[in-house]
Amino acid sequence: LFLFFLCCDSQAVIEPTTSGYTCSLNQTTSPCQTYVYYRAVAPDFLDLASVGDLFSVSRLMISNPSNISSPSSPLVPFQSMFVPIQCSCNKINSSMSISYAGLNYTIKAGNTFYLVSTTQFQNLTSYQSVEVVNPTLVPT
Repeated sequence: LFLFFLCCDSQAVIEPTTSGYTCSLNQTTSPCQTYVYYRAVAPDFLDLASVGDLFSVSRLMISNPSNISSPSSPLVPFQSMFVPIQCSCNKINSSMSISYAGLNYTIKAGNTFYLVSTTQFQNLTSYQSVEVVNPTLVPT
């Protein structure tokens, strides 16, 4: 499962479609480094290791910008974090390109695109954009 994140260029105000923020492949800002705001939630994401695994980054890459004293510190429910991601502009079809963060997530039994986008990724992406980049995947 690949995920599209609704990230955008901070210099422009562009309204997203349900599939994501549109972008131009010739933009000089692609790829870009940015942060997503994420909150610790029970039961699966109360430590930096599990959050880091979800976003494929190290604990230290989260603890430093989030002002967490130690990468091995436990998190409290709803604790705020800044998680670094790399975004780019990804061509979907001949007429549409959208902002994209190429993260991998393995669909688990009972998952749906909606549950993954709203629960694990806390609405950082929409289920429609997850479907767009995974057209042949059928969650079970």
